[in-house]
Amino acid sequence: MRHKTIGKSVILLTIFIILSDSLMAQRRGRSRTRDREPDATEQLAQWYSISLGTLGFGSGFSISGKFSYALKFEDRVSVGAFGKTFYDLINNFNAPDESLFSYGAGGFARLNITEEIFIHGEYNYTSFEEVRNAGRRSLLYPSIGGGYKAGYDNWTYGFHILLPLDEEARDFVNLEYWIDFNYNF
Repeated sequence: MRHKTIGKSVILLTIFIILSDSLMAQRRGRSRTRDREPDATEQLAQWYSISLGTLGFGSGFSISGKFSYALKFEDRVSVGAFGKTFYDLINNFNAPDESLFSYGAGGFARLNITEEIFIHGEYNYTSFEEVRNAGRRSLLYPSIGGGYKAGYDNWTYGFHILLPLDEEARDFVNLEYWIDFNYNF
Protein backbone atom coordinates (compact mmCIF):
# COMPACT_ATOMS: atom_id res chain seq x y z
CA MET A 1 0.00 0.00 0.00
CA ARG A 2 2.82 2.31 0.82
CA HIS A 3 4.45 1.66 -2.62
CA LYS A 4 1.23 2.61 -4.37
CA THR A 5 1.03 5.88 -2.38
CA ILE A 6 4.67 6.76 -3.11
CA GLY A 7 4.21 5.87 -6.79
CA LYS A 8 1.07 8.01 -7.03
CA SER A 9 2.85 10.84 -5.19
CA VAL A 10 5.84 10.69 -7.57
CA ILE A 11 3.55 10.69 -10.60
CA LEU A 12 1.50 13.61 -9.22
CA LEU A 13 4.68 15.54 -8.30
CA THR A 14 6.10 14.98 -11.79
CA ILE A 15 2.85 16.13 -13.42
CA PHE A 16 2.75 19.13 -11.09
CA ILE A 17 6.36 20.12 -11.94
CA ILE A 18 5.73 19.75 -15.67
CA LEU A 19 2.50 21.71 -15.53
CA SER A 20 3.92 24.41 -13.24
CA ASP A 21 6.90 24.93 -15.54
CA SER A 22 4.54 25.16 -18.50
CA LEU A 23 2.27 27.57 -16.61
CA MET A 24 5.23 29.75 -15.60
CA ALA A 25 6.41 29.90 -19.20
CA GLN A 26 2.97 31.05 -20.30
CA ARG A 27 2.84 33.58 -17.51
CA ARG A 28 6.27 35.06 -18.35
CA GLY A 29 5.54 35.27 -22.06
CA ARG A 30 8.10 36.44 -24.52
CA SER A 31 10.52 39.23 -23.90
CA ARG A 32 8.86 42.60 -24.46
CA THR A 33 11.76 43.93 -26.53
CA ARG A 34 11.34 41.10 -29.02
CA ASP A 35 7.55 41.55 -29.24
CA ARG A 36 7.46 45.23 -30.15
CA GLU A 37 9.04 47.01 -33.05
CA PRO A 38 11.84 49.36 -32.02
CA ASP A 39 11.18 53.02 -32.76
CA ALA A 40 13.48 55.18 -34.88
CA THR A 41 15.50 56.51 -31.95
CA GLU A 42 16.38 52.98 -30.89
CA GLN A 43 17.44 51.98 -34.40
CA LEU A 44 19.65 54.97 -35.16
CA ALA A 45 22.54 56.13 -33.02
CA GLN A 46 23.24 59.87 -32.97
CA TRP A 47 26.54 61.64 -32.62
CA TYR A 48 27.75 65.21 -32.38
CA SER A 49 31.10 66.75 -33.24
CA ILE A 50 32.84 70.03 -32.56
CA SER A 51 35.85 70.62 -34.81
CA LEU A 52 38.61 73.22 -34.97
CA GLY A 53 40.58 73.56 -38.14
CA THR A 54 42.64 75.30 -40.77
CA LEU A 55 44.84 76.97 -38.18
CA GLY A 56 47.34 79.28 -39.78
CA PHE A 57 50.05 81.60 -38.51
CA GLY A 58 52.58 83.66 -40.38
CA SER A 59 51.70 86.77 -42.36
CA GLY A 60 48.22 86.42 -40.88
CA PHE A 61 46.05 84.28 -38.69
CA SER A 62 43.41 81.71 -39.64
CA ILE A 63 41.03 79.58 -37.60
CA SER A 64 37.87 77.65 -38.43
CA GLY A 65 35.11 75.95 -36.50
CA LYS A 66 32.56 73.33 -37.43
CA PHE A 67 29.61 71.75 -35.61
CA SER A 68 28.27 68.45 -36.98
CA TYR A 69 25.27 66.28 -36.16
CA ALA A 70 24.79 62.82 -37.64
CA LEU A 71 22.74 59.65 -37.52
CA LYS A 72 24.67 56.39 -37.60
CA PHE A 73 23.32 53.48 -39.66
CA GLU A 74 24.52 49.88 -39.45
CA ASP A 75 27.52 50.84 -37.26
CA ARG A 76 29.55 51.78 -40.37
CA VAL A 77 27.67 54.57 -42.18
CA SER A 78 26.81 58.03 -40.85
CA VAL A 79 24.80 60.74 -42.57
CA GLY A 80 24.49 64.24 -41.19
CA ALA A 81 24.58 68.01 -41.46
CA PHE A 82 27.07 70.65 -40.39
CA GLY A 83 27.62 74.37 -40.04
CA LYS A 84 31.06 75.95 -40.29
CA THR A 85 32.85 79.29 -40.07
CA PHE A 86 36.23 80.53 -41.32
CA TYR A 87 38.06 83.55 -39.92
CA ASP A 88 41.14 84.98 -41.60
CA LEU A 89 43.21 87.97 -40.52
CA ILE A 90 45.55 89.01 -43.32
CA ASN A 91 48.51 91.30 -42.61
CA ASN A 92 49.05 93.54 -45.62
CA PHE A 93 52.33 95.44 -45.82
CA ASN A 94 51.93 99.16 -46.48
CA ALA A 95 48.13 98.74 -46.33
CA PRO A 96 45.50 98.15 -43.67
CA ASP A 97 45.06 94.59 -42.38
CA GLU A 98 42.01 92.68 -43.58
CA SER A 99 39.63 90.63 -41.50
CA LEU A 100 37.59 88.08 -43.47
CA PHE A 101 34.67 86.06 -42.13
CA SER A 102 33.21 83.21 -44.21
CA TYR A 103 30.46 80.78 -43.23
CA GLY A 104 28.65 77.81 -44.64
CA ALA A 105 26.60 74.68 -44.12
CA GLY A 106 26.04 71.37 -45.82
CA GLY A 107 25.51 67.66 -45.60
CA PHE A 108 27.93 64.78 -45.34
CA ALA A 109 28.28 61.02 -45.42
CA ARG A 110 30.92 59.02 -43.57
CA LEU A 111 31.91 55.38 -44.08
CA ASN A 112 33.96 53.66 -41.38
CA ILE A 113 36.52 51.35 -42.97
CA THR A 114 37.75 50.17 -39.56
CA GLU A 115 36.88 51.33 -36.05
CA GLU A 116 39.45 54.12 -36.36
CA ILE A 117 39.73 54.99 -40.09
CA PHE A 118 36.93 56.50 -42.19
CA ILE A 119 36.16 58.07 -45.58
CA HIS A 120 34.30 61.37 -45.45
CA GLY A 121 32.44 63.23 -48.22
CA GLU A 122 30.65 66.57 -47.98
CA TYR A 123 28.50 68.82 -50.12
CA ASN A 124 28.99 72.44 -49.05
CA TYR A 125 27.29 75.76 -49.47
CA THR A 126 29.79 78.40 -48.34
CA SER A 127 29.71 82.18 -48.53
CA PHE A 128 33.33 83.36 -48.78
CA GLU A 129 34.28 86.96 -48.06
CA GLU A 130 36.68 88.15 -50.75
CA VAL A 131 39.92 90.07 -50.26
CA ARG A 132 40.10 93.87 -50.61
CA ASN A 133 36.40 94.37 -49.94
CA ALA A 134 35.45 92.80 -53.26
CA GLY A 135 32.26 91.41 -51.74
CA ARG A 136 31.16 87.86 -51.11
CA ARG A 137 31.12 84.80 -53.32
CA SER A 138 28.75 81.93 -52.50
CA LEU A 139 29.66 78.51 -53.83
CA LEU A 140 28.16 75.03 -53.91
CA TYR A 141 30.90 72.40 -54.05
CA PRO A 142 31.71 68.82 -53.01
CA SER A 143 34.68 67.82 -50.85
CA ILE A 144 36.17 64.40 -50.23
CA GLY A 145 38.68 63.09 -47.75
CA GLY A 146 39.22 60.82 -44.82
CA GLY A 147 40.21 60.72 -41.21
CA TYR A 148 41.07 58.94 -38.02
CA LYS A 149 39.30 58.71 -34.65
CA ALA A 150 40.21 57.18 -31.32
CA GLY A 151 38.85 57.07 -27.81
CA TYR A 152 36.35 54.96 -25.92
CA ASP A 153 32.91 55.04 -24.37
CA ASN A 154 30.85 58.06 -25.47
CA TRP A 155 33.78 60.39 -26.29
CA THR A 156 36.19 60.12 -29.21
CA TYR A 157 38.69 62.49 -30.75
CA GLY A 158 40.53 62.56 -34.04
CA PHE A 159 40.95 64.48 -37.26
CA HIS A 160 39.79 64.55 -40.85
CA ILE A 161 41.14 66.18 -43.99
CA LEU A 162 39.01 67.34 -46.93
CA LEU A 163 39.94 68.37 -50.45
CA PRO A 164 37.44 70.69 -52.20
CA LEU A 165 36.72 69.30 -55.66
CA ASP A 166 35.81 72.69 -57.13
CA GLU A 167 38.54 75.01 -58.50
CA GLU A 168 36.77 78.18 -57.40
CA ALA A 169 36.43 76.85 -53.84
CA ARG A 170 40.15 76.00 -53.83
CA ASP A 171 40.85 79.70 -54.50
CA PHE A 172 39.56 80.31 -50.97
CA VAL A 173 40.54 77.12 -49.13
CA ASN A 174 43.04 74.65 -50.63
CA LEU A 175 42.67 71.94 -48.03
CA GLU A 176 40.43 71.71 -44.97
CA TYR A 177 41.83 69.92 -41.96
CA TRP A 178 39.83 69.50 -38.79
CA ILE A 179 40.61 68.33 -35.26
CA ASP A 180 37.44 66.61 -33.98
CA PHE A 181 35.90 66.06 -30.58
CA ASN A 182 32.94 63.67 -30.92
CA TYR A 183 30.26 62.66 -28.47
CA ASN A 184 28.48 59.29 -28.69
CA PHE A 185 30.28 58.14 -31.83
